[in-house]
Amino acid sequence: MRFIRTILITLFAAGLLTGCRDKSVPSDGGSSDSKTDNVVRSRVERGPLRVTVEVDPKNARLSDEPTLVVTIDSEQDVEFNRPPFGEALGDFLIRDFREPLPEISGNRQIVRQVYTLEPTRAGKLSIAPITITFRDTRAEGDGKVHSVETEALTIDVSTVLGDDVPSLADLRPASGPVELPESASHAMWWLAGGCAAALAVAALAWLWLRRQHSPVELQLSPIEMAYLELERLIEQNLAATDVKLFYVELTGVVRRYIERTTGVRAAEQTTEEFLREISGRADFSVLERDRLQQFLVSADLVKFAAQQPNKQDIEESFDRAKAFIGTTGSDQTEEVAA
Repeated sequence: MRFIRTILITLFAAGLLTGCRDKSVPSDGGSSDSKTDNVVRSRVERGPLRVTVEVDPKNARLSDEPTLVVTIDSEQDVEFNRPPFGEALGDFLIRDFREPLPEISGNRQIVRQVYTLEPTRAGKLSIAPITITFRDTRAEGDGKVHSVETEALTIDVSTVLGDDVPSLADLRPASGPVELPESASHAMWWLAGGCAAALAVAALAWLWLRRQHSPVELQLSPIEMAYLELERLIEQNLAATDVKLFYVELTGVVRRYIERTTGVRAAEQTTEEFLREISGRADFSVLERDRLQQFLVSADLVKFAAQQPNKQDIEESFDRAKAFIGTTGSDQTEEVAA
């Protein structure tokens, strides 16, 4: 009887534990509700047109590449203008751009623009409002031009370290001074002097080797260096093998030339940032600013918008780069041509 009583008590206790465990486990349906939407979006609608702008993720790190998608959803007989390339991106660089083929759903057409972005700094960065103009040419439409504007979007960009940034408060206090024996003190002075002398000899040797290996480039003027880079670009024949890389290198030659002659950090700026900076400078005439804008914008279409230039377009871009360098460096052009 005692043995049977023990078994019954054990089974009863196991049943209590099982019931308690079943009540503490959440169902699968409840777990899906805990997911958060890490996308920030703005959706506006006016008449037959709907525009959606969304950025994923809205809480990004400085090393992330957020995706910006502009979606235009309209009825078939509505004419609209796509937003200009790179409009309203502010403190973001464009790493990639594509336009998928339009979709047709019933009597509506859907057009998308997809940007891959790179933040230039940490903090709260903004995507400015995007404006779309359209004309309602439907049978029941008024035929007039209207516009619709999205809301500004804010993306919170944090550093890679986040909350793990070390704090000075975590450092241990400095230890007190330790006296060295007199003999050890003399040895330390000799060791420090020897290290300083070795570093000085190494620096002089490095400078001498640098001058030996690049005696010509150290004496070249900015316009001579730019022409030399253009010649190397022709020798590489990138226009025939990789036209996108050709335009990257070609604009790089012009940007480096501008940086050497004016001090403007053109090589590190986007086209929009660069044009905004030179707009108020006396270094560039109105004609030079117009030439630069046409040259850089047409190159960006090849680099980021996958536009395929023909042979004439490539030759015109090269001639524009060469003409700009020759015009701004006219005091040295005759010497280089000779």
